[in-house]
Amino acid sequence: MQLERPKILRYRSQSMRFLEDAVAQVRSGRWSRAEDLLWGSLTLAVKGVALSRGLELDGDEEVQDYAGYLGRERRDRRMREAFVRIADFTQTAQHVRQSRYGADRVASMLEDVSAVVNRLWDLASPDDPEEDPS
Repeated sequence: MQLERPKILRYRSQSMRFLEDAVAQVRSGRWSRAEDLLWGSLTLAVKGVALSRGLELDGDEEVQDYAGYLGRERRDRRMREAFVRIADFTQTAQHVRQSRYGADRVASMLEDVSAVVNRLWDLASPDDPEEDPS
């Protein structure tokens, strides 16, 4: 675990930077760029949790499967569905742009993904003892 700590900290720093940039992109109306940044932030957070548990994930499918596993383990629907929410992000944003209403749906998606990223980093914290999931 000690050997993975620098990598986890790098992942965390980059993940949080991506998350902040995604929020800025949404505010600027560049929603497709925001989707990419959210995806990257969430991916790094899931990989960080895996590394904190001694696992290396390889590829998008493994990352998404592990996010689903973590969501089931934590009984957290938002965590289980975070990648699905991001995949729907651009489509929802385009609908909002065309209809000029429903911006709260985009904000809700952004809040959900942000909450999941932060929750994952709480789980991956190399300084905190692991929580008992029961």
